[in-house]
Amino acid sequence: MPSFLVQIAFLIIFVWSIVMLVQDLKVSHKRWMNVLLHASVAVVSLNFFLVF
Repeated sequence: MPSFLVQIAFLIIFVWSIVMLVQDLKVSHKRWMNVLLHASVAVVSLNFFLVF
């Protein structure tokens, strides 16, 4: 059961970071540190989701 909850948490983090990344890319004046932060969180959470 805890393993399943951790996978759901990583999936939620991945979806949230992708949504935030898309919102960051829609803005005309991009804050590149935010874009890079959300992209890196998406990559790390996807990696943990697939490995866990």
